[in-house]
Amino acid sequence: MIASAESSGSERRSFALGGWLSRNAMLVALVLLAALFIATSPVFGTPGNAVNILRQSASVLVLGLAMSLVVLIGGIDLSVGSVVFASATLAGIVLAEGLHPAVAIVAAIGIGAAVGLLNAAMVEGLRISPVIVTLGTMIAVRGLGLVALGQYNSWVEIKGPIFSELARATVLGVPLDAIVALVLAGIVWFVLARTTLGRAWHAAGDAPVAARLAGLRVRLLRSGAYVGCGALAGAAGVLVAARTGLISPSIGQGLEFFAIAVVALGAGGLPAGRVRVSQTVIGTLILMMIFNYMTIRGVPGTWQTTVTGVLLLAAMVAGRLVQRDAAGDVSTGEAITDAFARMTRAGALLTRSALGVATIVLALVFVFINPRFATWPNVVALIEQNATLAIVAVGAMIGIVSRSVDISPGSVIALGAVAAALAGQVGLPWPLALVAGSLACLAVYGINGLIVGRVGLDPLIVTLAAWIWARGLAVSLTDATTIPFDMGFVRLMNAPIAAGFTISLPLILVAFLAGWLILRRTPLGLRVYAVGGDPRMLRQAGVNESNLRLLILLVMGLFTAVGMIVMLGRLGAAAPTAGFGLELDAIVAVILGGASFRGGTGRVRDTAIGVLFLAILNNGLSGLQMGDAEFYLIKGSIILAALTFRALAHGYFSRSVAA
Repeated sequence: MIASAESSGSERRSFALGGWLSRNAMLVALVLLAALFIATSPVFGTPGNAVNILRQSASVLVLGLAMSLVVLIGGIDLSVGSVVFASATLAGIVLAEGLHPAVAIVAAIGIGAAVGLLNAAMVEGLRISPVIVTLGTMIAVRGLGLVALGQYNSWVEIKGPIFSELARATVLGVPLDAIVALVLAGIVWFVLARTTLGRAWHAAGDAPVAARLAGLRVRLLRSGAYVGCGALAGAAGVLVAARTGLISPSIGQGLEFFAIAVVALGAGGLPAGRVRVSQTVIGTLILMMIFNYMTIRGVPGTWQTTVTGVLLLAAMVAGRLVQRDAAGDVSTGEAITDAFARMTRAGALLTRSALGVATIVLALVFVFINPRFATWPNVVALIEQNATLAIVAVGAMIGIVSRSVDISPGSVIALGAVAAALAGQVGLPWPLALVAGSLACLAVYGINGLIVGRVGLDPLIVTLAAWIWARGLAVSLTDATTIPFDMGFVRLMNAPIAAGFTISLPLILVAFLAGWLILRRTPLGLRVYAVGGDPRMLRQAGVNESNLRLLILLVMGLFTAVGMIVMLGRLGAAAPTAGFGLELDAIVAVILGGASFRGGTGRVRDTAIGVLFLAILNNGLSGLQMGDAEFYLIKGSIILAALTFRALAHGYFSRSVAA
C-alpha cells in the first residue's frame, strides 16, 4: 500500500510537471537560450548588454501587445507597422511645428486609435476579413505618412525633452522606454486578467457563439480590440521616434510581421481567446535576444534575418510538440469571419457583377485621366507587368479556399530566382538552372507543408516564418546584390509572339486553366473545398489530412515556381528584393474575387476579375508617374473603397434576393 501510494504520488508530480512544461514551454526555451548565449559569449551576460536588449525590446513589446489584443478576439492587424510610421511621423511634425511634446504623444496615439477605429468599422461593421481590411489600411496609412513626411523633405528630426528622456534616461539602471513598455504590459495584463472587459474579450475570441448567446455584444467587443490595437501601435510609434531621433520613410517596414512573430513565439501559435501578456513578453525577449546574440557573435546582417526566421519556426514547432496534449487551439485563420462566406448563389452572382462594374469604372477613370491608358501598347504592358501576380494568385486562391493562407510567395520567388541564377553561374545551362530554382521553391513549400500537416501549426504563421527566412536567405546568398541570368532565356521570354504579347500571356492562361481543372475536375479539388469548408468530413471519410495539406502546399509551390520563371525572364536578373509585397497583392486579388478566408469558397474566374482590378489599378497609377507616397495612398484607398463597395453590394443584393 505504501509503495502504491508513493507510486501514485510520483505519477501526480510527473503529470503536474508535464502540465507546467506544456503551459510554459516558451519560458523554458527563453531560460535555456539565455543560458546558452551567456555560456558561449561572456559579453551577452553583462549588465550593459542587458540594457541594450531592454531598449531594443521596448517598441517591439508594445507592438506585440497591440497584436495580442486582436489575435485574442480571433482577428489580426497587418497595418500596425504603417501605424508606427504614421504616428512617429505625426509626432515629429508636431514637434517641428513647435508644439509641446505631450501634444505630439497624444496626436501619435490618437492617429493609431483612429486607424484602429477604421479597421473596426470595416471588419465588424461591413463583415470583411480583417486580413484584407488591414492590408488595405497598411498600404493607405503608409502612403498618408509618406505624403506628410514629404512636406518636410522626407525626414523630420525628433527634438523634445520627453522624447530625449525616453531615449536616454534610466531608472535604477533600467531604460525608461523599457519601463514604459513594461508598464503598458502591466496595464494590458490587468485589463485582460482582472476586468470584466478582459474576460469578455477572451470569451469573444475563444467561443464567440456562446458569448453571443450569453448576451455579450461580440462585434462591439471586437471593435474595441482593434481600437486598442491601434492606440498601442501609436504608442510604439512614439518609442520608435524617441529611439531613432530621426523619422525617415523606412521606419515601420515589416514590423507587422515581427509583431505577429512575437505573439506566435510566446503562444506557440495564434490561439484565439488564449493569448497571455506574459507569453508576448517572452516572445519579444526571445526574438530580441537572438538578434542581439547574432550581432555580438559577428553574424553578418544579411544572415541575421535568415537565422531569425529559422529559429522562429523551430521555436513554434517545439512549442507545438510540447503542447500536443493541451486543448486544441483555435487559430486566427479559423476564427476569421467575413461577409462573403454565407452568400447565396444569386447574391454571389450579383456581387461578382458589382466587382466587374467597379473594374470597368476604374478603367474608364484612368482612360479619362490618361488617354494613353487605352492604347494597345499599354494594354500589352498591363498584362505583361502583372503576369507573375496573375499566376501566383491562382495558387493563393487554392490556398485560401483550403484555409491555407500563404504570405510567403514573394520571398520564395526571390529565393528561387537566386537559386536559378547561382546555378547558372556554376555552369548549368539555363533550362537546368530554372529546374534548380523551381526545386528551391518547391522545397520551401514542402517544408511548410510538412510542418502544417504533421505538426498542425496554422499555415499563416508557418508561411510568416518562411517569409522571413526565405527572403533573408536570398539576401544572404547574394550579399544583397543582383545576379544576372542567361540572356538567351531573357530574350526568349521577352520576344513578342503575337500582337505584342510575349510567352507570359499563354502562361497566364495555362495557369488559370490548370487552377480550374484542379478545383473543378479532379478529386483533389473536391478535397480542397472540403478541407476548407469542413475538415471533419474528410477525417470521417478516412482522408489523411496531413498528406492532403502537404499536397496542397506543393501545388501552390508549383504556381509560385512558374511565377518565379516569369519574373526572372522579365527582370533578366535575380534580385533578392524581387517580389516584395507580391503575396499581399495576390491575397487582395483573391479576396476581391469573393473567396472567403474561412475557406471552402472561391472560384478561379472570380480571382481573374480580382487580378484584373489590381492590374488596372497598378498600371493606371504607374502611368500617372506619381511618387511612392501618392501611389501607396491612392492604391490603399481604392482597395478599401472596393472592399466597401463589394460588402455593401453583397448586403443589398442579399436583402433583394431574400425579398
